[in-house]
Amino acid sequence: MMRRQQKGFTLIELMIVVAIIGILASIAIPSFLRMKARARQSEVSTNLKSLFTALRTQHRLPPRDIHSTGFAPDRGNRYSYHLQDDCPAFENRSAVNAVSNNPDQCVGADTFRYAGFPDVFPVVPMSAVTWDDGAVSNGLSTQSGIFGTPGTWDFMAYGAGDVDDEILDGADTWLIASADGELTPACPTTGGVAGRVAAGEPFNTNNDVNCR
Repeated sequence: MMRRQQKGFTLIELMIVVAIIGILASIAIPSFLRMKARARQSEVSTNLKSLFTALRTQHRLPPRDIHSTGFAPDRGNRYSYHLQDDCPAFENRSAVNAVSNNPDQCVGADTFRYAGFPDVFPVVPMSAVTWDDGAVSNGLSTQSGIFGTPGTWDFMAYGAGDVDDEILDGADTWLIASADGELTPACPTTGGVAGRVAAGEPFNTNNDVNCR
């Protein structure tokens, strides 16, 4: 009698298939995470530009708090927005109705939508900066805030949040300023060498997808 040949995969063939799948996954997953992060980062870039425009419209007036600018990002924001790094007062978005104070230096992340988030994320400031002469004379440095005197002040604001769904690592941090400067990110893999940034141009100082 002729033996019927059994069809199937050998162990070596299965191991090769598993290895190929692993290689493809190691390539595809980081790319997917970066694409998802870029989509989420569009929020902070848009909102910081809005804050910049609102503040510049009052540039010849005395420095004012964040709410006098009319800056109010849409609800569902993953980022907190800072005109002072430690946020002694902030718009609280942990309930259906946001609660603002007078003055508020920050707008909190929408913890009503993202219950696991902190109200305000600790910013990861740039590691070094060289501002233009006007900003230097006004005292602009690596901290957010409004610096100078009425009519000549400069400002810098941070946006800090989470884009990789791991809130325990450093916050994804962006900044925008009223001055031109050469900025060095906190995380080398975020932007490499110092970037020459124009006033009103958002700058990523710490990318929490690349920096662990």
